[in-house]
Amino acid sequence: MQQHRELEVAFFVIIILSGVYVAYDILAEPAGGHPFGHWLGIIGTLLMVMTETLYSLRKRTRLLNRYGPVRWWLSFHIVTGLVGPFLVLMHTGRQFRGLAGLTALLTAVVVVSGFIGRYLYTALQSGIRSSQFSYQQLEAEAATVQETIIELETNKPAQVRAITRQLQAEYSQSSWWGRWRYGRALQHALHTLEKETAGQQRQLAQIRQQQDRLDRQAARLGQTRWLFQFWHTVHIPIGLALFTAVAIHILAAFYFRAGLFK
Repeated sequence: MQQHRELEVAFFVIIILSGVYVAYDILAEPAGGHPFGHWLGIIGTLLMVMTETLYSLRKRTRLLNRYGPVRWWLSFHIVTGLVGPFLVLMHTGRQFRGLAGLTALLTAVVVVSGFIGRYLYTALQSGIRSSQFSYQQLEAEAATVQETIIELETNKPAQVRAITRQLQAEYSQSSWWGRWRYGRALQHALHTLEKETAGQQRQLAQIRQQQDRLDRQAARLGQTRWLFQFWHTVHIPIGLALFTAVAIHILAAFYFRAGLFK
């Protein structure tokens, strides 16, 4: 999927499911133990399990390499990570008591945390690609300009001598008028040489300013990387707590023969 297209797909599915829930609310009393509500919970839980496992398997192992690049699995991870929790919330029938309420709360926290992680991940990857490319490009430009300046400074004495000989041949210095014209022409020619070198120096200074700007961006990128690592440290325990609560909830449904398990 293209960038952000996964969010459009997820919200489109959620809108359709909202319409289904309205019909469910009209035709029956929404409850977790209702057969339809139970199926919503089962499907939502399966999608959440897929969210937590398939993307990690694709990123960390070779088991799913043949089934598309990592970015596709990240998009699938985002879609199931939104649709699955929404189905679970539909499954609750707006009843948030006891363990079911805790599970619903953890589900909402994990979804919000997922949005934050997606934003940090996108900012981090985009910043890394942009900074690396721009800095390499600026380094190449700076090297080219620096070589031009060195070449100008090296060749400057020879150019001054060549200009002096040429102007001496063009202007007769036997009269004050000829000497004045020779001096003006020589001054103009030397000024042109200085302007060319100064122009290259200004261009190099501008490149250095752009590099300084990229250095500041790199510092902000480091902060984003730290935030992403911190998010990852917090997100995983919350996810584990959620799935622990879900497992207990499922075992309780089996034990008490609730819903489809009657």
